[in-house]
Amino acid sequence: MKKKFMLLALIVLGSVSAFAEESPVLELKQTVVTSDSFGTPVRETAKNITVIGAKEIKEKGAKTVADALRGVSGVVVRQMDGASPMIDLRGSGATAQFNTVILLDGIPVSGLAGFDLNTVPVEEIEKIEVLQGAGAVMYGDGAIGGVVNIITKAPTNKAVYGGAGLEVGSWRTIRENVYLGGKIGNKFLLNASYSGYTSEDYRDRDPKYYGRKDFRNSTWLRGKYLLDNGSIALNYNHSEDKDYYTGYLEKKQFDDNPRQKGAWGGYTYGINDIINAKYNQKINDKIDIFLTGGYYHNKSKYQNNVTKEYFIRPEVKFTYAKDSYVTLGFDYRDGRREFKDDVLINGISQKAPNDKRKSFAGYVMNKSTFGNWQFTQGYRREKVEYKYSSKVYDPMTWQLKEIKPKSADYSNNDSFEFGVNYLYSDTGNVFFNYTRALRTPTIQDAGAWYGPVKTQKNDIFEIGLRDAYKNTSIATSVFYINSKNEIYYDKTNPFSSNNQNFDGKVRRIGAQLSLAHYFDKLTLRERVSYIVPKVKSGVYNGKEFAGVSRWTVNAGATYKFAKGLTANVDAYYQSNAYAEDDFDNYFSKGNNYITVDANLSYAFENGIELYTGVSNLFDKKYANAVTSTRSAWAPGPRKVYYPANGRSVYAGIKYTF
Repeated sequence: MKKKFMLLALIVLGSVSAFAEESPVLELKQTVVTSDSFGTPVRETAKNITVIGAKEIKEKGAKTVADALRGVSGVVVRQMDGASPMIDLRGSGATAQFNTVILLDGIPVSGLAGFDLNTVPVEEIEKIEVLQGAGAVMYGDGAIGGVVNIITKAPTNKAVYGGAGLEVGSWRTIRENVYLGGKIGNKFLLNASYSGYTSEDYRDRDPKYYGRKDFRNSTWLRGKYLLDNGSIALNYNHSEDKDYYTGYLEKKQFDDNPRQKGAWGGYTYGINDIINAKYNQKINDKIDIFLTGGYYHNKSKYQNNVTKEYFIRPEVKFTYAKDSYVTLGFDYRDGRREFKDDVLINGISQKAPNDKRKSFAGYVMNKSTFGNWQFTQGYRREKVEYKYSSKVYDPMTWQLKEIKPKSADYSNNDSFEFGVNYLYSDTGNVFFNYTRALRTPTIQDAGAWYGPVKTQKNDIFEIGLRDAYKNTSIATSVFYINSKNEIYYDKTNPFSSNNQNFDGKVRRIGAQLSLAHYFDKLTLRERVSYIVPKVKSGVYNGKEFAGVSRWTVNAGATYKFAKGLTANVDAYYQSNAYAEDDFDNYFSKGNNYITVDANLSYAFENGIELYTGVSNLFDKKYANAVTSTRSAWAPGPRKVYYPANGRSVYAGIKYTF
């Protein structure tokens, strides 16, 4: 297998060398904050980073964060009806939501109970930074696959600006947004915005919910005070999200009519309040300080519980030579989920105990530059504490029988990384990175756990290259991931479905390639990802890891016909995969598909823009997720399907000043 891995590396990097004879004319100037809070150019990082800017989000016609992330090499987005999109970085499968750290303006929001990405309107996004495989030292527990940092639009230094938009689409969908910003004096910047969404959704609902619409609304307030060599920023977001959903379909139902009502129906209803604050100051030529803090509050009106979490991270950067510095920091998180309803336990009504999670970590990152060579070393020590309740259900009636308060303490979580980056030209770099990443079991994991609870450990190796040659930019890498104690949900035994650790190792080998070609009026994009996830020992030795497609491909084009007139088309391919919980590979692979999105826009010189588009142009029938059901009291093992949306059309108008 090592020979195959090296061959794969040589093929990918060899394909790059074909471009190397051309003289680079483009520069990689993007600055990212996800790998370094103080900001670092992409080419000066020994890590795999992709930046999705507001311009690309707009051109591809993305309606949600999930849409914006589609097509990023190495990223798979899945979404069951009524659930938050799940971001899978490098083949985590069904547990991807716990293996990816989600940040909103640098503040972790994927901690105790997760975060619904649908609550962040794309109109609010400045850019999205995707860091794959190498975020463990900065962000700790859960950064197994990597980090997704959604950065919203900060106030700009303009006297006054604003805009509004309205869009209508299939299934009686309406989207609207309005924003206004400006500055007070020379130091204080302010903006405010509102985004709304209503829709009846693609699939039919339970009869008692006929005629009711999903809705999301989001209000944002941002302020920024400019300091000499620094700033203070404060952001506040309030959102409400109600989503009616329906369950899975059997194979025949899916084939006959994917829009029909599923096995069950219901709704989710959440209210979110998020506050974050940032302070940065350059003290002198050698010392920079950065302080980030935040508070997240979610109220689930349907489940009647409240989740709240505090976060704080101070950092100091000391520059000791040109392009050489050390960063010291620590972070603290304190979260809890409070249950408001009593539960009936063995015939006695009593209050369910609250779930709690605390973590404390310190870390150090060093970067040393010697000519064209850059070396990075990082170390993190983290402690995670849980207090939660283990829930026991009657296997015949599925009624809750018992709640047992429990606790767990993970004191020796050590993450580290080592990177080498060689800047071989004004635009190009080749890098190597090794990261040890950890994930402690979440409360959701532990609540359905049998046996000892162990920390998942991943060793991640990656080599890659970024450059720009003439009119082409390129980013490519190959990686090797070795996982020990990987956490998964085992459904192969219908009598004892539970979360547990693999008793063997899981190995992932893969490669990624992203190309963009810039012509006078035309931009072409090709993005390819390949991964082979295998279980290498234990009861599933030799089986392919479930829920992971080997191939994902995106090909797109943007053409500017004339001043203001722009057309875009994107095609997406995903290969077959085993059902998300089919770890014994009992069922055959399936659910490969190709979809096409297209849109057209025209921007007038007076600030008005008209646009229209279509998603899933050819009305391809496929599933967002395929799982299995193996109930001991129902028909035998079978695959079940959660249909993706069919073809939809939309049109809208925007005005900016």
